[in-house]
Amino acid sequence: MKRWLLRFNTWLFVLLVLLAIAALGWLSDRYRVNWVWSSFDSQELSEPTRKLLDAIEGEVVAVAFVPRGHVLDDHVDALLALYSAHKADFQYQKVNPDARPDLVRALGVERVGEIVLQYGERQERVAVPTEARISAALERLVRGQGAFVAYLAGHGERNLLGEANHDLGAFGKRLESKGYRLQPVYADTAAIPDNTALLVLSAPQTALAPGEQRRVLDYLARGGSLLLLADPEETAHLGFLSQTLSLRWQEGIVEDPLSAATLQVDDPHLVLVERYPSHPVVEPLQAPVLLVRAAAFEAEAAGWRTQPLLIKDSAVLGAAMTRRQGEREQRVVVLGDGDWLSNTYIGNGANLALGLNLVDWLTESELFLDAYARGTPDQRLAMSRGQLLTLGLGFLLGVPMLCLLFAAAHWWRRRSG
Repeated sequence: MKRWLLRFNTWLFVLLVLLAIAALGWLSDRYRVNWVWSSFDSQELSEPTRKLLDAIEGEVVAVAFVPRGHVLDDHVDALLALYSAHKADFQYQKVNPDARPDLVRALGVERVGEIVLQYGERQERVAVPTEARISAALERLVRGQGAFVAYLAGHGERNLLGEANHDLGAFGKRLESKGYRLQPVYADTAAIPDNTALLVLSAPQTALAPGEQRRVLDYLARGGSLLLLADPEETAHLGFLSQTLSLRWQEGIVEDPLSAATLQVDDPHLVLVERYPSHPVVEPLQAPVLLVRAAAFEAEAAGWRTQPLLIKDSAVLGAAMTRRQGEREQRVVVLGDGDWLSNTYIGNGANLALGLNLVDWLTESELFLDAYARGTPDQRLAMSRGQLLTLGLGFLLGVPMLCLLFAAAHWWRRRSG
């Protein structure tokens, strides 16, 4: 009888566990509850997105293609509701793609969860429903046809569309995703087009012909914006610009043993810039910029106002220069390193964010400064040397010793019993 009761209790316990699991499954399907456990409030739009919405004039219509009850249904509804709550004329609707195949074909929708934004006569598709992608698409709609970013080519420069490690192709793709249009300028180009919003010049490996130098100088004389990415020990071919902008390059490569120790690499030429001066380009940055091989310089051109952007100790590694040209402000940025934006290093720290901010500022697109994607707060844990020592000894010695003592006590108790 006793054995039968034990078996009955066992099977009853198993049955109750299965019933509890089934009940939890039914409740989770019928009722949905969300908790935000991080210090980051995901129920609000980021500040850059709110500024963007405030600057958009007129109605924006969003059509989300997601079936009712789909895993993305509630997410898309909550996300678009945030945009609609901040901008009264941001209208959105959800469409079941299975019920409207005609609309799917007409708008070129390719997957569930895709959102089509319409602003005036222009449209943008958002493949993945996230704030960063939706806001970037809105930015492209506001830009319209997009500003032209020209880059000098044909002299061994880093290619804004190239895929080699030293090229800037990854950066160029991000510029295109923001609505910029990239245009190479070769030696046979008669002149840098008047509709160029920015000229990028990245450390030519061979000297520019006199006619090419003149075209670049004419572009600057007309008030054009310039992003100059120099490389140490390769500034000889930039002499014509150095004279115009009164650039004085210091010899050698900047060394920073402290950054090398922080990164745990045996390369003193790697420089981490973690503190930034007051300037709209660098103020939004939330992480350090990693420079690979940087040259320091001074710039004191007459008529220009120079503001340092990247400083290490007393060495200026990047600077913004402005001057009045008629009714507008001409803008130039000079950086003593070109590797930091290359395909190899663009993913480090705030390198990409700085590059995008530079282009937005140089093209007078301050509205789009800063990224819409929000980083996780408290990504860095600052600990003193004593705390690190205590933590290391605790894990390396304390925990193993505690386990040994526990095992010894258990053994002694069994032996004594």
